[in-house]
Amino acid sequence: MNIKEWLEENDYRDVLSKIRRVEEGWEKKGTGTRRNWADVLAGHEDGSPRIVEGIKFPVLRAARERKGWANVDGSICRRPNEKMPPVIRQKRWEKFSGHSPNKKQTTA
Repeated sequence: MNIKEWLEENDYRDVLSKIRRVEEGWEKKGTGTRRNWADVLAGHEDGSPRIVEGIKFPVLRAARERKGWANVDGSICRRPNEKMPPVIRQKRWEKFSGHSPNKKQTTA
């Protein structure tokens, strides 16, 4: 399951709508921009929300937990025990030194 599917299934359709709005804008511009939405939804490490293309995204508790960050006041959790899907290491990451491999992650 990917992050967008998880958002749909866990009652975050409002957040998914914001993501789609941003991606539609990129598509109209013809950019090949990609975004790790789970990272965006984790906010900044201090718990403040991230802004992408002028759109402010909420901080989700499950996204922070996925990154191993502490929960913060104001983070959203709509279902008890919700857990985002784990990181799936992407083949394209191998060419970038900025992504450190994690042996627990699987490659897609």
